[in-house]
Order: sequence, then structure tokens, then C-alpha cells
Amino acid sequence: MKNENKKNNIIKKAQNLPYARILFIDKMIAENNFPSAPRIAREYEGVSVITIKRDIEYMRDILNAPIEYDKNKKGYYYSDKTFRLPFLFTNEEEILSGSIAIKLLYQYRGTPIYKTVKNIFDYFNRLVEKSKDKNLEKRIIFLEEYSPDFSEEVWNILMKAIRENRYIEFSYKGAWRKTEGHGYYIAPYQIVSKAGVWYFAGYSKRQNSVSLYCLHRITSIKLADETFEMPKDYKYLDDKEISFGVFKGEEKKKCKIIFYNESAAYISERKFAEDQKIETRKDGSVMATFSSGQIYEILRFVLSQGANAIPLHPKSLVEEWRKNIKIMHKNMNKF
Repeated sequence: MKNENKKNNIIKKAQNLPYARILFIDKMIAENNFPSAPRIAREYEGVSVITIKRDIEYMRDILNAPIEYDKNKKGYYYSDKTFRLPFLFTNEEEILSGSIAIKLLYQYRGTPIYKTVKNIFDYFNRLVEKSKDKNLEKRIIFLEEYSPDFSEEVWNILMKAIRENRYIEFSYKGAWRKTEGHGYYIAPYQIVSKAGVWYFAGYSKRQNSVSLYCLHRITSIKLADETFEMPKDYKYLDDKEISFGVFKGEEKKKCKIIFYNESAAYISERKFAEDQKIETRKDGSVMATFSSGQIYEILRFVLSQGANAIPLHPKSLVEEWRKNIKIMHKNMNKF
């Protein structure tokens, strides 16, 4: 009981500790230079020796790090030389790669995902500041996708529902609805992120189908008591198919599209599916043939290519493409 109380006290004291600081301590100890608590506090900056000692106690007693103290060298070391905490980058190349990868996550500012990893961001920023490759890191950029904000409450309840396979009830403001819809009762199967927007695929008993819901359109949410059984090997999209977007149909269809001019070169370098075939035609255009269940998303892609893309198959794709062109022509004549 005494050990259990001690453990609980340690957890209570350390529950607000930045994980980045623990990673920093792990790195110093793993370098095998027998750092003392005062030295770690001095190099980390802005933290007391008492805090560092509490961190080390937490690492040893809660994270099971094999930390020992050498009285002769007056510093800490790992009794197991191979031990490391996860998510740690140790050399300048790995630090640079880590800092570049983190840029990919900047597009999620304002979401709970960014907030969760903020301490790790700070840790890498600190390392990059000391890295010789700091200027090189600044010369590699990513153009961000817009990421609509959604509340931490939505994220936390959704994650709990997925972990425990429980239904959720929520209100939802759909893209095509003028008013808010209430009474959604859905079994969340999988979270999907695409181009900075977060969705979840969920099953509705009332509709007997799986639909996609945007997290930022959920206006209120609560966890239901009812549980569900997750379908075996469920995946929202086929992982062998290159995704055009997030919306898909019930079945795959054979697609055939001709691309001209600069689009022909672009398509020749792109892979849409495992069964894809690219045929170069005499006039320099290319014929792309492949199977996909994302006809709506393919329509959007074809329209984005303007006059450089003509769909030939399936019929539903061709009809929707023609319909959109007619609407655009009609709108053009209004001005």
C-alpha cells in the first residue's frame, strides 16, 4: 500500500510535466556522460534542480527507465545501455528530419492534435536552434492546407468512443443544410484526415450505411452507453488505391480519361491504382485507364484540369462532367 501511495503521489506531481523535458533528460543520460541534476537544469534552462529530480523520479518509477546514480562520478546513467525512451532523435541529421516533419503538422494549428504535440514541437525547436543545419532547415518549406478548427471536446469524446466502441450522439451542420440537424446516432469506425480537414466514418443503424462526417461541423456531442462491434478488417478507403479525396461510392468502376498538353505530362507521372494503364497517343495526349470507387472526387479532379481532360468512362462520370460544363457555360453568359 505504501508503494502504491508513493506511485500515485509521483503521478500526481508529474502529470503536468512537459514530455519534451523528459526526452531532453533521456538524451543527456543516454550520452553516458553521467549528468547531474544541476547540470541538466542548467543546460535545459528555466527549470529548477528540484524539478529535474522529480522528472528523473518519474522516469524511473513510472516509465521504468533503468536510471542509476554513480556516487563516484556524481551523475546519472542507464544500467541498460540500450534503453531509450521513444520518439527521440539523437544526431543532427535526425534532428533536422524531425524538425522538417513537424512542419507538416503546423497545418493543424487550432486543433487538439496540435495542442497535444506542442511540447514535442518545443523540444525540437530547442534542438534545431543548436544545430549547425539551422539555416538549411529554414530553406525547406511546406505550403499549408487550411485546417478548420474543431473543439477539444469533440476530439476527446470521439477518441473515447473509438477506443471503447461506443455510439455517439451529436448535432451537425451539414454543408448543404441551412439549419442544424439534431439526433445523429452513429457508431464511429475510423478517423480520416485529408488536405487539412478531419472526418470520421461512422455507421448509422437508421440508414444502415456508413457515412462521412466533418469534425468541424459537429456542434454538440455526447457519448452514448450503447456499444457496437467493429467490422473485421474495416477500412474506409482501399489502401491499394491512390485517394483523390475522401468521398467514395459503394463499388469500383473502370475509369477512362484522356489528358492533353501539360496535364498529359502530369498524369504520366501519377499513379491512381494498381491496375492503372497509361497509353501515349499519336497526338501527344495520354489515355489513363484505372479502377476507382471515388467517381465524385475524380469528377472534381477532371474539372480542375479544364480543357485538358475529357472523361470517356464510366457513363455516370461523363454525364456529370457534361452537366457541369453546361452549367459553367450558362453562368458565363450571365456576364
